[in-house]
Amino acid sequence: MNPSSAEHERTSRGANENAGIWALGNGLVSTTLISFFAQSLGAQSGAISWIIAAPKLVGVLRWFAPSLLKFGGGYRITSVGPFLLSTVFLLLLPLSSVPGIWPSPSVAIAAIVVCWCMYHLAEYCGYVVFIAWLMQLVTPEIRGRFFGLRERWLTAGNLAGFLFAGILGAALRNGFEVDLRWIAYPLLAIFGAFAIGFSVLPLRRIPEPENDIPPNLSLIEDWKYWSRPRARWFLLYGTWFSAANGLFSTLLYIYPYRALDLSLFLPLTMAASMRLGQSIISRPVGVTIDRFGWRSVMICGQVLIALGPFLFSFGTVGYVAGNLIWIAYALINVALPIAIVDGRHDRSAAPPLALYFAWTGLVYGLTALAGQLVADFFVSTQYRQDSASYDTYFIVATLARLSAVLPLVLLPADRKRHTC
Repeated sequence: MNPSSAEHERTSRGANENAGIWALGNGLVSTTLISFFAQSLGAQSGAISWIIAAPKLVGVLRWFAPSLLKFGGGYRITSVGPFLLSTVFLLLLPLSSVPGIWPSPSVAIAAIVVCWCMYHLAEYCGYVVFIAWLMQLVTPEIRGRFFGLRERWLTAGNLAGFLFAGILGAALRNGFEVDLRWIAYPLLAIFGAFAIGFSVLPLRRIPEPENDIPPNLSLIEDWKYWSRPRARWFLLYGTWFSAANGLFSTLLYIYPYRALDLSLFLPLTMAASMRLGQSIISRPVGVTIDRFGWRSVMICGQVLIALGPFLFSFGTVGYVAGNLIWIAYALINVALPIAIVDGRHDRSAAPPLALYFAWTGLVYGLTALAGQLVADFFVSTQYRQDSASYDTYFIVATLARLSAVLPLVLLPADRKRHTC
């Protein structure tokens, strides 16, 4: 299918507007926000590990997201339905923490984790179908530019969301008595839920593919795609990087709260700065991918982002520098969907997307749970207010992420220039 210029323009406008509005809500409701919320209710490292890991564990069910197309009546409704459902669970999240509903704070924290999981599961399923939809409408030759521009809208929306959350969160926090400051966090979640709900409106612009027939949903066919040497090496990269991130994630959220004693404002401001940098470079990154291929871009991005934990070891200044170097995540984010489908331009793009994100999400979730043990091994609870005690942890975390570049370096070459 070769979409007309008018259809391409509609697709681009709809995808970009959706990205900006959705990212605004996503910036308001971040893992940082939820981890601060849970810690304000008394959550310890075990609960934080679950907040990080549980959404990824349930996310393995997104492998079956393409099957929704057989029952949902097309890409638009199959994308919109899960996105709206994710909004419902996000609205339930703050309600789950209202005092008096649950017998103890630990039960309230468990309810937060459940709502957080279901919100992500619905969002993941909608995302898989949505990206597969776009892959049918955007030819391989211009995917780098298309997804680079969309990534710019995503990061711009995140930037606005993080700034708004940081400023409003600080204002609300200071407006409440100390024992009531936790209220600021669920209020931000409510604002974010409404923004995510409104993000589905621009999807009306995007046309349905003409060849709207049910895809081949055979799990055997899915595995055949990943049996190719090139695909196996790329899946190894995703597995390796997800495991490195999961094993060394817990203290990255505890460190600014416990060791640096930061309010929510600075972490969200840094997240906003990171998104601003990503927004600036996303479009040039897409052009580079179209010209030189996604592999070299991902290798460069992987090396840069691996340095983040090492920089954290230099205190608040290092925390700022580590977040700024994560601007390089734009290289990974723009290239990733293009790399997964590796040139495909039909409904066969949906199963690779679903399986890759399901598998790597599962790996991340399981290793994030193990990350609690890793955190306790490197930095015991009684020393977590001492920033110097984190140094060894950060060095090992850096090496683990840096080593994930090896499968990309060893990836078999492709004859096609735009997918090399």
